[in-house]
Amino acid sequence: MINFRFHLVSLVAVFLALGLGILVGSTVVDQKIVDRLDSDIARVRHENADRRDANKKLSQENAQLRQFLDDVAPYAGDGRLDPVSVAVVAEAGVNGDDVKDAAQALQAAGAEVPGVVWLQDSWQLDSDKRVQELQTALGIGGSVATTRAEALRQLAERLAGRPRTSTTTPTSVPRRASTSTSTSTSTTRPGSPNLDALSALEQAGFVRITDGDLSAFDTFPARAPAVVLVTGDDSDFLGTGFTTSAVHAFVDTKAPTQVSAVYDAGNDPDNAPDRGAVLASVLDDQSLSRAVSTVDDLDLQQGRIASVLALDIQADSGEIGHYGYGTGASASLPPHRS
Repeated sequence: MINFRFHLVSLVAVFLALGLGILVGSTVVDQKIVDRLDSDIARVRHENADRRDANKKLSQENAQLRQFLDDVAPYAGDGRLDPVSVAVVAEAGVNGDDVKDAAQALQAAGAEVPGVVWLQDSWQLDSDKRVQELQTALGIGGSVATTRAEALRQLAERLAGRPRTSTTTPTSVPRRASTSTSTSTSTTRPGSPNLDALSALEQAGFVRITDGDLSAFDTFPARAPAVVLVTGDDSDFLGTGFTTSAVHAFVDTKAPTQVSAVYDAGNDPDNAPDRGAVLASVLDDQSLSRAVSTVDDLDLQQGRIASVLALDIQADSGEIGHYGYGTGASASLPPHRS
């Protein structure tokens, strides 16, 4: 019969066996394993220290390179866009600091940039009320697509130097040959005398002006203009086809046009978009890819330098290029004209 004494002896035997096993294992059997683990830990610590030193050195080099780019940017752009008027147009949602830095880089290169014209989310025309507001603002009608296209055309013509008009026949002014305002013949739309599309769109909430105000555009452009349309991975119009429609409107004005992108990798590295992917609709359109230059790294100083150099070449000779580090870019910068 099993009694309490039997259980007690069994428990004592189990604990004695465990204690003996631990003693033997820690002093005799596993000593080589322990030594090897200690060696591995020491090696990993040494490798981590080396990596920390390498990372620190790389961080210092990156900081020096960024500072060098900041310092060299004014030299790269010095006077290259004098005298060029540049309309900077940005899509809502794009990082405002990057757009402001890009506008300042253009100004530092000698360009006339009276402010940034932001295309507001209301261009989505996702309600009858929005459609009616846009039609009323510009005195237009038609379907949603027709209304948007006509409004973009009027805005593009206004920024390209033909304010207060509905139909125009532009007369090109070579950039280096003259600094006078481009001229055009115009016919004012009936019922909308002296319409200023930019003013009307601002009042209706379809555009917002930053880094300047509407009055700064009263005499804009003072010279033959160029256009920089800024989109990006955070644009409110991503995937809607709006960017392509806007680019077509500016290309139709014959003003040198550049489409630049502000990249944002987001917070999930595994699902980060490819740099330049937001420009695919422009690059895949054969007519647009031959008519506009693109820059896919406006979020970087090198992209802002590329934007200035690309505009300089395009405004001077009409040469088109696609720059940056993403898919579709042929080089980080335009080639030197030597």
